[in-house]
Amino acid sequence: MGKLILVRHGQTDMNIENIYFGWLDPELNSNGIEQGKKARDILKNIPYDKIYSSDLKRTRETAILINYLERDIILDKRVRELNFGIFEGLSYQEIQERYPLEAKESAENWKNFNFITGESPRDLQKRAIDFVESLDLSKDNLVVTHWGVINCILSWYFSNELDSYWKYSVENGGVCIIEFVDNFPILKGLNIG
Repeated sequence: MGKLILVRHGQTDMNIENIYFGWLDPELNSNGIEQGKKARDILKNIPYDKIYSSDLKRTRETAILINYLERDIILDKRVRELNFGIFEGLSYQEIQERYPLEAKESAENWKNFNFITGESPRDLQKRAIDFVESLDLSKDNLVVTHWGVINCILSWYFSNELDSYWKYSVENGGVCIIEFVDNFPILKGLNIG
C-alpha cells in the first residue's frame, strides 16, 4: 500500500493576473512562499520515500520548501503543466482578441485542442499517467506539480479519462493524496489543511 502525494505549486504573480502560463517559468511570489510553508506543515505528518518535481521554478521552489525529510528532489518534465502554445503569456481577453477561431475551437474541442505549438489536455494526461505508472506505487511518492497535471491524474483514476478534469479545485499549495491498495486508487484527501 503506497501513497501518491500531489502538491500544487505555490502562487505566482501570473496566477493573480489570470495569465495562461504552462511552460513559462515565473517564480513564487511572497504568498506562494507562505503557501509552500503551510504545505510543509501539513506534510510533516505524512512520510514519503521519494520526492519528485516538475523542472519549472515555481514547482522546484515549492519542492524545496516542503521537503522536510531533505530527500534528493528528482526533476521530471513529464509533470510540467500543459503547454498552452500560442496562448502562453496571454490573458483570456487577449486570447479572444488575437485568436478568436482558436479560442472557439479550444472551448468546443478542449480535450483534443493542441493550442498550436503546444499540446492538448489529452497529451498532458498521457504523459502524466506515464509518469505515475513509472513509479513504485507500493511506496510513498511526493510529487510537486501543477493544476493541470493533478486534475489529469485525478480524472484518470476517478472517472473516465478526462471526464472529471474540470471538477477538481486544487488550490495553490494544496495537498492531495491517492492511496493505492493492490493498485486500486482511493482518494484520501483533496486540499488537505
